[in-house]
Amino acid sequence: MLQSRRLDGTLAGRVPSTGWLSTGVPALDTSLAGGWPRGHVSEIVGPPSSGRTRVLVSTLVAATTRGDIAAWIDTVDRGDPAAAAAAGVRLPQVLWVRGTALSPGLLAARPRRGDPDLTFTAVHRAVKAAHLVTQAGGFGLVVLDLCDIPSAVLRQLPSSTWLRLQRAIEGRETTMVVLGGEPVTRSAGGVSVRVQGRPRWDGSGARSCRLTGMDCALRVVSSRVTPGSQREVQVALAG
Repeated sequence: MLQSRRLDGTLAGRVPSTGWLSTGVPALDTSLAGGWPRGHVSEIVGPPSSGRTRVLVSTLVAATTRGDIAAWIDTVDRGDPAAAAAAGVRLPQVLWVRGTALSPGLLAARPRRGDPDLTFTAVHRAVKAAHLVTQAGGFGLVVLDLCDIPSAVLRQLPSSTWLRLQRAIEGRETTMVVLGGEPVTRSAGGVSVRVQGRPRWDGSGARSCRLTGMDCALRVVSSRVTPGSQREVQVALAG
């Protein structure tokens, strides 16, 4: 159905179009003058445990609540649908494309000469899936999840890879968000948001100390409105 583009006429036009898609984080929407720009590729960048996935889930909640159909390209099968549903994501409106599950050890290991590079193969398949989904049309949000992918592997991809994705999304009502540890790609009208988490602890001793929450600084690195703006927002709480 994706290859024949039958979804385009089925899903498109259900929801009135706007120029942006809400991030699900009000303070970040304010900094971006509305949210993620449609028809462009944007990025969420941050280290592990920084809150980057929480920002992504908030965007999925906003998109599916609004009525959009979303696609989550999960490169190395890190997604947690149960947690996403608990956060408010409407799973019937999400196409979850699961990649090959690779452990942190496999991701960090360098293949020996003659052995297949499993990480590069997983990334190549994920990018191909993202391109197929955007070409099919009908999706309000397409997420390419590149978390945990080493930068050395991403550098192996030719620059034309990202140009094809940008051209596929250009002029459409679709928003593409790339999630990763460092900047990889962004279209001219897209935005790049860096996420840095600071944990909050409760307790006086080492054994009684427990995590009570996470304060995340969201910094808009590149934006069509206010480049360099920064806001402190709480995006997750631990019980």
